[in-house]
Amino acid sequence: MAYAASHGAPAVEAYPVDPPGRLDLTMAFVGAKSMFDRAGFRVVGTTDAVASGMPRLVMRRDLP
Repeated sequence: MAYAASHGAPAVEAYPVDPPGRLDLTMAFVGAKSMFDRAGFRVVGTTDAVASGMPRLVMRRDLP
């Protein structure tokens, strides 16, 4: 995030899933919502994309 901020980005986004339980390792590359929650991101929407039947969230962290 420091790199993005130092180059003038207003925010960074991620597109994880929110699994009801343990995330299937074949889909782990997209990340889990809880991981981004802990990093200070917030949900701002959903996409039309799905991963393992779960909608992909749009999560954003605003940069200073």
